[in-house]
Amino acid sequence: MDEALDAIEREMTRLRSEIRSAAEASDGERVTELRIQLRAAQDGWDALLPGASAPASRLAPGLPRSMRSVREQVLETLNLIGAPAGQKTIRSVRGAFFGTVLAASRLASLRRDEERSFRSRSSPRTHVCPALVADTFRPVRSTLASSEWPLPQRLLASGSERVNYLTMAVNLAETAERAGRETSGDAEAIKQLLQDIARNIPGLNSGRPVSAARIRDAAQRELDRLLPADQDARNKAADRAAQLDGTQRLFGTAEPQNT
Repeated sequence: MDEALDAIEREMTRLRSEIRSAAEASDGERVTELRIQLRAAQDGWDALLPGASAPASRLAPGLPRSMRSVREQVLETLNLIGAPAGQKTIRSVRGAFFGTVLAASRLASLRRDEERSFRSRSSPRTHVCPALVADTFRPVRSTLASSEWPLPQRLLASGSERVNYLTMAVNLAETAERAGRETSGDAEAIKQLLQDIARNIPGLNSGRPVSAARIRDAAQRELDRLLPADQDARNKAADRAAQLDGTQRLFGTAEPQNT
C-alpha cells in the first residue's frame, strides 16, 4: 500500500512540474491534458487511502481511464499493432489489451494537435501522425501512425491496407498467446477481438472459434505472400519522398488549392 501511494505521489509531483513548464510555454492544450492526468492520479491516491475512496462524481463507468496522455496511449497501442491503424481499431485494441477507454472526441483532434506541437516544440518527442498515401503523400486523416516508424512503414500503397491488417493479426495473436503477457486487458475481450479479426483471414472464416496460435500462423502465411510486393511499392514511394521537408514527411502534403 505504502509503495503504491509513494509511486502515485511521485507521479503527481512530475505532473505538477510539467504543468508549470507547459504554462510557462503558453501551451494551453498541454496544460489541460496534464491537469486531466493529475486529477486521475489524485483519484487513484484517494482510493488507496485506508477507509477512503475516490469521489463518486469523478468516477466514470466502464473501463478505467489511464493516467497517461492520449498521445502516449495511442503510441503504445500502435506499437502493439505494429502498423498504421484506424481510430476505431486503435480504440478496440486499447480497450481489449490495456483495459482503458480512448474517447473518440480526443482521437479526432489528436492528429491536428500533434502537428501543431511538432511545429512549435523545440524538444524532440515521438508524435502521432497520419499514414500517408504512397503516390501523393497526402495524409489519411483517419489512419494513425508513429513518427518513430520509418517512412515506408507509414505509407499506404495499393496493397498496404491488407498487409497492415495481417501484421496486426500476427502481433495481437502473438501477444495474446504469450505466457505472462504484460497487459491489463480482459481475457474475454481479447479473445472476442481476435475472433473478429480471424473472420477476415483465409482459412479461418468458418465462424467457429480458433486459437490465437492458428490466427497467428494463418495470418503469417498470407502476410508472407503479400508483403514483398507491398514493401517494394512502399520503398519506391519513400525514395520519391526526398523532395519533401521534415514536416511533410510526417504529416503529409497539403491538398491542392482550387483556383
